[in-house]
Amino acid sequence: MRQLLNLLLATILFFLQACNKNTTPPATTYEMTFKKNGISDTLMPYYCAIQPNSTMPSETMFMIVAKSKNDSVHFGVTIQVNGNITTGVYETINGSGSYPVIADYFMNVNHPTERDYSIDNAPGQPNASFKVTLTSITDKQVIGTFTGNYLYDRFADESIIITEGSFVAKRHN
Repeated sequence: MRQLLNLLLATILFFLQACNKNTTPPATTYEMTFKKNGISDTLMPYYCAIQPNSTMPSETMFMIVAKSKNDSVHFGVTIQVNGNITTGVYETINGSGSYPVIADYFMNVNHPTERDYSIDNAPGQPNASFKVTLTSITDKQVIGTFTGNYLYDRFADESIIITEGSFVAKRHN
């Protein structure tokens, strides 16, 4: 009887161990990567949403904001269009009169030397432009790429170049 009980217990333990295999795919890494002035950087998205514009109900907004671990850098991209946000390419060319994409790169956040680089025309430079490609939109996440020719801080008269960007962000509703 004892051998039968041991065999039964061993079979149950084996069965439980076999059923306990982790078949869940690994968690997605949410991050934003890009090159700033040719140097690679990675920020962590902390807000990403697609929602109606509260002041213009016919417009829909996509917004992603990411920040550095020490909270000194924030980078945000907003797309605003009539109708719905879908996968595809969205682009702002400053000087065109149409601004469906807005990008802001904040450096030294909450310090006296804080800088806000945005889509603005720098003296003697071509018009600023920024392009975002949304490649996947689900209820849980948004995936995309972005690039620009430069972002400009008018008050400091400084430019930065943001290129080769990509993101995977958890979608907030």
